[in-house]
Amino acid sequence: MDVATVKRTLRINHTLLDADISTAISEARLELVRAGVSEEQANGSDPLVERAILTYCQMEFSNVEKIEKYEEAFRVQLDNLRKTPAYNGTSANDGGE
Repeated sequence: MDVATVKRTLRINHTLLDADISTAISEARLELVRAGVSEEQANGSDPLVERAILTYCQMEFSNVEKIEKYEEAFRVQLDNLRKTPAYNGTSANDGGE
């Protein structure tokens, strides 16, 4: 996930927020790891992980009316990723949820 991809999603066409967007991408990855997604997956380019990162950035940069919608979407994505063996570093036979 890179700043340019997030900017396209957010429809931002200037550089004033580039540092903030970069920080939000890092924060999203850290939130994934904190919740139980493996570092390898959180820092990779898996489409589901990238979608969660984009949702986090939408939450961070959206207007007040949409924050709750994006926050709930991110929480659902986060929960699904952390419970899936392929994302949490366990195998299906290790007792992962």
